[in-house]
Amino acid sequence: MKNPFKKEDNTGLIVAVAAGAALAGVLAYLFLTESGGEVIKSVKHKLKDEAKDQASGIVSAKTGVKKKNVKKVADHIVK
Repeated sequence: MKNPFKKEDNTGLIVAVAAGAALAGVLAYLFLTESGGEVIKSVKHKLKDEAKDQASGIVSAKTGVKKKNVKKVADHIVK
C-alpha cells in the first residue's frame, strides 16, 4: 500500500509547465504583434543569406567555380 504521507517530487512537472508557458509567451509575441513579425522577417532573411553562403561554399568547393559567382546565381534563384 502506498504511504499517503510521503511527499512526491514534482519538480519535473513544474519545470515543464514553466517552460511551456514561456514558450507560449514567446510564440504569441512573435506571431501576434507587428514587432514580432518584423523579428521573424529579419531572422528569415539572415537564415536565407547564411544558407546561400553555405551552399555557395559547397558548390564552389565541388566545382571549382568562384564562390562569388556561385553566390550571385544563388541570389537569382532564391529570393
